[in-house]
Amino acid sequence: MSRIIIKNVGPIKNVDINLKKVNVFIGPQGSGKSTIAKIVSFCTWLEKVNEVTKRAAVDGLIKRLCTFHHMEEYFSDKSVILYLGDNVVFAYNWDENKAIPKRESFGESNVSHFNEKELVLTAIGKVLNPKVVYIPAERNFVSAVPTLKDYSDKNDNLQSFVNDWFEAKRHYTKESPMPVTNLGLDYYYNKGTDRDYLKMAGGREIPLTSASSGFQSVVPLAVLVKWLSCGIYEENKPFSPAENERVRNILAHLSGSTNEMEAELVERLRGFIQGRVYSHTQFIIEEPEQNVFPQTQMDLLYYLISEINHGRDHRLVMTTHSPYLLYALNNCMLAYLVKDKVDEDVAGEIECLPYALNPEDVFVWSLQDGCLRNAKGEIHKTIQDERGLIRKNYFNDVMHRVMDDFNKLLEYDD
Repeated sequence: MSRIIIKNVGPIKNVDINLKKVNVFIGPQGSGKSTIAKIVSFCTWLEKVNEVTKRAAVDGLIKRLCTFHHMEEYFSDKSVILYLGDNVVFAYNWDENKAIPKRESFGESNVSHFNEKELVLTAIGKVLNPKVVYIPAERNFVSAVPTLKDYSDKNDNLQSFVNDWFEAKRHYTKESPMPVTNLGLDYYYNKGTDRDYLKMAGGREIPLTSASSGFQSVVPLAVLVKWLSCGIYEENKPFSPAENERVRNILAHLSGSTNEMEAELVERLRGFIQGRVYSHTQFIIEEPEQNVFPQTQMDLLYYLISEINHGRDHRLVMTTHSPYLLYALNNCMLAYLVKDKVDEDVAGEIECLPYALNPEDVFVWSLQDGCLRNAKGEIHKTIQDERGLIRKNYFNDVMHRVMDDFNKLLEYDD
C-alpha cells in the first residue's frame, strides 16, 4: 500500500493518505480532487523506473508533472510532496531536518537522483511495473472530434489519453465489436473510414460523433477500461527463442541511444524478454458520471468494479461529484460483507451482488478546505465507518439542505 503526502499544492493544504485498490475522492468544484489524482498518476508513473523516468529526473520531475498535467501555477516555495511507493520513494521540497518515513518493507535502495529540491530512492529489485492511464473529464473530446490524428502530438495527459484511445479501439472491429455494459449497444471502429460506430439494440448503427453526450462520455471510458484491464495482458505472450534472440540484437543496436523514444523502446523490449511488460493497470478516472443518467452511473460503477476486480491487482483512483456512485460503491462493499448469508432464491434479485468488493480494499475521502475530512471534521480521515462502509450521516448531510427546504415548503402545499 503506497502512501502520499501533499502540502500546499494548488487548493491542497495538507493531505496524508495511503492508497488502496480503490480510492475515491469527492468534494466541491475546485476543492483539489483532480490535483490529488494527477499527483497520484505522476507518482505511479515513477514506479516504472525506466530510462524515460530517469531522464525526466535529470531535468526535474516536478517540471515533468507540471507540463504533463498543466499544473504550472500550482507550486510555490511551500509546496511539498512525499510518495512512498513499491519501487520508488520520491520527495519534493522535503524538510532536510526530517527523516523520510520510508516503509520497512521497501528494503534496500539507492539514491538515483538528487538536486536542491528533489530526491528519488529506487529499490534494488523492481516489484511492480504498472500501466498508468489517466482518463480526463474531457474524454468525450475523442468521441466528438473525428479528425484527432490531425492534432499536434503534445506531451500532456489529454494527448496521452488520445494515444491510449487509438491503441485500444483498433482491436474492436465490426466483426468483433465490444458490448458496452448495460447500455444495450455495441461499439466498433471502422479503420477504412477512420470512424467510431455504435450498434444499437434494434440493429441501427450511428457514428459516435452523432451519439448523445452521455454515450460520448461512457464509450471511450468503457473501451479503454476493457482493453487496459484485459486486452493488453492477453496480447503479451512469451516470445519464442528465435524471437528473443532477435530482440536481444535490437537491444544491442539501440543501447546507449540518447533519443528518448529509442530509450523507451529499449526499456519495453527488456520487459518483453522478461515476460512481464505490465504487472497491472493503474486507472485514474475523472468524473465517470459526466453527462450520464443516475441509473447508468450505478451500472458504470458496477462495470468498473468488475473490470478491475478479477485476476490482476488493478487499481483505481476516481474523482466524483456524484452521490449515486457512492451509493453504488457502498452497495458493492455491503454485498461483500453479507454475500455468504444471502439466500440463493434472493441472490439473483440483488443487482450489486456479482460486484462484491472487500471494504478493506477501499478508501473514500471527502475534500474540504484543502484537507481530507470525515463527518466530524477530523483531517486525514475517510468518510467510512469501522466496517469500511460509507457512513449514513454522510449521505444524510448530502440531502439535508434539499429536504429541509422541501419539508418546509410542504407546509404551504394544499
